[in-house]
Amino acid sequence: MVYQFGLIGHPVSQSKSPIIHNYFLKNMGFNGQYNLYDVLESQLSKKVIELRENNIDGFNVTVPYKEKIIPLLDGLDEKAEKLQSVNTVKREKEKLIGYNTDGVGYLESLRQAYPSFIKHTSKKNILLLGAGGAARGIYYTLQEFRPARLDIANRTVNRAYDICDGYQNSSVYSLSEVEGCLSKYDLIIQTTNIGMEPDDKKQIISLKYLSSATIVSDIVYKPKLTQFLNEAKQRKANLLFGDTMLWYQAAKSFEIWTNHSVDGLEPFEFEKGVI
Repeated sequence: MVYQFGLIGHPVSQSKSPIIHNYFLKNMGFNGQYNLYDVLESQLSKKVIELRENNIDGFNVTVPYKEKIIPLLDGLDEKAEKLQSVNTVKREKEKLIGYNTDGVGYLESLRQAYPSFIKHTSKKNILLLGAGGAARGIYYTLQEFRPARLDIANRTVNRAYDICDGYQNSSVYSLSEVEGCLSKYDLIIQTTNIGMEPDDKKQIISLKYLSSATIVSDIVYKPKLTQFLNEAKQRKANLLFGDTMLWYQAAKSFEIWTNHSVDGLEPFEFEKGVI
């Protein structure tokens, strides 16, 4: 069997996903390839029809289509249905089914880097910056651990309210409001594409009032040290890079597509040179 996988988004030229998934294929002894599909929104429906007709086995979905892809699919698994956000699509017989691995990917990256944080999440205050598809996946996954606070700050607060509606441990802020109260958070997660190449000089908020005890995380992985993380580093905070989340969410996607786990392949292998 020759697997056909890919990534839909715009832009996608900076993505490391092909290198990771082709590495998975090679080291798991499978034949196949992983391609990039840079698609304008006006062509999204046409591209999904084309992939369906070409019998693609599965594909990932990145910004800005994690929500817009949903009407073009035949169904969603339970988590993707709840999140209303899809980053993984699997061909199941003649149907395209959507999944979301953002949350589990982020959680595993956090667990590996800061295992004690996960053990004491119920005492932690967490802030998410952004309210898009990735934020949804991370938010609901972290809520399973019942943190003391899980707040959201976003440019448009209505989108943030849509995510945390019904949760008593969540408050919503504008980005300008939250800048002055960063010191109360144990973990701050930047979930947007702000700071991604080629706009890598941009930063979502200032970290002027950051505590050095805080873990600062950015899901952007190119550049690895974003402007946001660089300021956190200068302020002596703890860092969590985006490339490990990419690895773990990719691993889960690969498992969904192939029914084979890649747990034996360690992330440090691509950090040290495969990528």
